[in-house]
Order: sequence, then C-alpha cells, then structure tokens
Amino acid sequence: MKKLIFILINLSLISCDRDNWRDQMEEENQKVILQIKNDQKQIELNRLNQKDWNQSSKSKELAIKNFLTEISNTGKPTSYYVSWDEKMEVLFPNVLGYGTMLDSTPLTEYKKMLDIREEMAIKEIAKLIYEKKFQITSIDWDDPKDYRNLKAYKPKSIQLKIDKNLYELKQIKMVFQTTTGYKVGVLAP
Repeated sequence: MKKLIFILINLSLISCDRDNWRDQMEEENQKVILQIKNDQKQIELNRLNQKDWNQSSKSKELAIKNFLTEISNTGKPTSYYVSWDEKMEVLFPNVLGYGTMLDSTPLTEYKKMLDIREEMAIKEIAKLIYEKKFQITSIDWDDPKDYRNLKAYKPKSIQLKIDKNLYELKQIKMVFQTTTGYKVGVLAP
C-alpha cells in the first residue's frame, strides 16, 4: 500500500512538472513571437526610410570580382560584401515576407546564424585565394528574382583559374542589385 501511494504521489508530481514545463515553453514561445514582431516592425520602418549600398559595383560580375579581390588582398571582405547595417537598411526591408528564415526568426538568432555561415564561407574562399592572383574564367547564372526594390542573381557556378589550375567556387550564393549597383549579399559554406 505504501508503495502504491508513493507511486501515485510521484506520478502526480511528474504530471505537475510536465504541465509546468508546457506553461514555461508557451511563455518562451510568446516571448519569441513578440521579439519577431518587434524586429519586423523595425525592418518595416527601415523600408519607409529606404537606403542604398555604401559602396557597390557596376555589374554583377564586377561585384564578384571586387569581393574576391578584397579577400585575396586582405583575407576578408570589407567594402564589397553587404554589411549588417546594409542588411538592416537595404536587404531585409526588401526580402521580408518572401519566405526566408527572416520571416520566422528573431534578428539576434538570425544574425548568429548568418555570421557563422559567412565566416565559414569566407575562410573557405580565403584558403583558396588569399595572397594569390586569380582569374574568373566563367560565371553561370540562374534566372534573376525580384524582391521589391532589389533584383537577386544566384550564381550557379563560378570558375576560377589560380596558378594554371581551375577551381569551382560555390560559397557565393547571391548578388543583389539596387538602383546604384551590385553587391555580393549571401554566402554559405
């Protein structure tokens, strides 16, 4: 009998803990939803006060060349890759609502994910071209996509020649065009 009472008490405690856990999860979910709404309001405000790239290139091919030249010279992009501020002021206001992770992820988490992907991609590119002369031999493009005031160009294949060897570069995922020019905007390993 004592064992039965002990089991019943433990089961009721487990049930209470499980209900409490669900309440805590619901509370956390509501915080995340509220944060996403607040982030999206900020992005919408940025859409009303639309800005443009700080520095850009005259063609999508030149955008890739300038981006790669920076990495070749310094090991990292400085001017020819979309900065976080440019993402907030130019990129995000145009792509919000188009089914990207931006639609359902708080900006702090989205930034962490982007930073990790970009860092890995830049390291891979730098490993290939840092302090080396390269030549872009070809770029094959997918059809462009329109995102409000942006046009997006996805390179299917980028071929580089380095020291008489050919390499395929796959880390550049998107080049964006605004009225002022083109800029590499999405990287991934």
